[in-house]
Amino acid sequence: MTQYTLTPDLLPTLLALAVTLLMAGNTLQRTTYALQRAFLGVLLATCVWLGADVLSLSASDAQARWDWGLAQFLGILTIPVAWLALVGRHLRPVPEPMPWPRLLALLAAPLLTLVLIGTNSAHQLIWQYPAGTVPAWGQVERTPLYWLLIVIYPNALLVWGAGQLLPAWRAGRGAERHQITLLLLAAVVPTVANTAYLLGVPVLPGGATPAPVFFALCLVPVAWGMMRYGLLRVAPLAHRQVVEQLADAVFVLDARGRILEVNERAARLAGRPAPALRGVQMGDVFQSWPQVAEDRPVEWRPGREVWELRLSTVRNARGNALGQAVVARDVTERAQEHARVQRLASEDTLTGLGNRRAFETDLARETARAGRHGLPLAVAMIDLDGLKGVNDRHGHAAGDALLSAFGRALPGAFRPEDRAYRLGGDEFALLLTHSAAGGEGAIHDRLGRIVQAVRAQGFPDIGASVGVAYFPHEGAGAALVNLADERMYVQKAQHRAARSRTKDQVP
Repeated sequence: MTQYTLTPDLLPTLLALAVTLLMAGNTLQRTTYALQRAFLGVLLATCVWLGADVLSLSASDAQARWDWGLAQFLGILTIPVAWLALVGRHLRPVPEPMPWPRLLALLAAPLLTLVLIGTNSAHQLIWQYPAGTVPAWGQVERTPLYWLLIVIYPNALLVWGAGQLLPAWRAGRGAERHQITLLLLAAVVPTVANTAYLLGVPVLPGGATPAPVFFALCLVPVAWGMMRYGLLRVAPLAHRQVVEQLADAVFVLDARGRILEVNERAARLAGRPAPALRGVQMGDVFQSWPQVAEDRPVEWRPGREVWELRLSTVRNARGNALGQAVVARDVTERAQEHARVQRLASEDTLTGLGNRRAFETDLARETARAGRHGLPLAVAMIDLDGLKGVNDRHGHAAGDALLSAFGRALPGAFRPEDRAYRLGGDEFALLLTHSAAGGEGAIHDRLGRIVQAVRAQGFPDIGASVGVAYFPHEGAGAALVNLADERMYVQKAQHRAARSRTKDQVP
């Protein structure tokens, strides 16, 4: 029966094993994210390596020492893969988890190697030793395949991961750079110690393998960071999750304006998946994409929607521009509400025509434009006769119906470029562009047709009085309106006198 004897030489390995088991137990309770699960994988693989090394060195017979030595390779070959996954989750927290095809590709060589190790006695492709014997670890002959699969490939994964960390280390500052430094040390220090061990340099007493011991020690501050912050890069991951959950579309561009990254909302806006957008110019994605400056937001209308675009320049610690971030916010509802409020502020609710405020604004604008270009302009003031009688005989609901019918008919009787307004009560106005003096007859005729149409709708006693004034030779602004008002009241008095004579002639 195999006996196991612990010697003082095994103390560093035993302490490293105990510490690693504690770290693994703590991390096992914090596996919410793929980053934490990858770190747990590193710790468990290190435990396997350390535990098998202790059992191999303390076993009393050669077969047990050989078998436990073989078991070490389960940890030796999986640590680099788990560490590379840890690096990937640190630098790119999403997508969660690591895609299975990539993970299986990384594990392909270690799994093949474990199969070859388990069947080595049949083919001796990894180690060579006399057949039928139980070799001692210091006496086996390592084959080229051993150096390729067990030494070069795992170390290549460690170097690959370190190569990915270096750009982030150079760009990082403060706590982020410290975190990356810890990850780099966790790869470099054990690799150096293991290389010395393979070259025959005694690193630990008793022939213990130094790599897992140093790996465990280097992982202690990393584990502390996991306990302290919950994640190694909690801020970038939090930022990424916030960006992904934003209702705003976020585009990250390089210095040439090409898309580097987008969130889910931006991909939906573009109508393409995120991978298809990378490297594409914004103008090639959106044909109507406007020029956006950093100092002010820009309104963008790609269709019926309204978007507000804001741009900020991404700079490094030296102030050099690296690219841009564009945030597009859907403000369609806000724009519609603003337009509705503006419309209500300048629209008569009963007739849908412009109100007095709109009339005054449009008169000032059109007068200025006509003055610049030497164009004529006419203002017609209209008073609806008979409204009081309708209100008195049939009620205000009937009066409102009369106003609504007259207001609906008024714009249709004139040109599309002419505009009609209700100024209040029974007062209406027309703003007639390109209308020269002498057009009163046409205005009276059209107004007469409107009155006849409204009378046919059940208002037989109504009429309308109108006065017209012309810009520029008859005045401008309030003077023009007052002149048109005076002429309207003159006609109104004439209508009243005519109705009086008609009543007098009735027997």
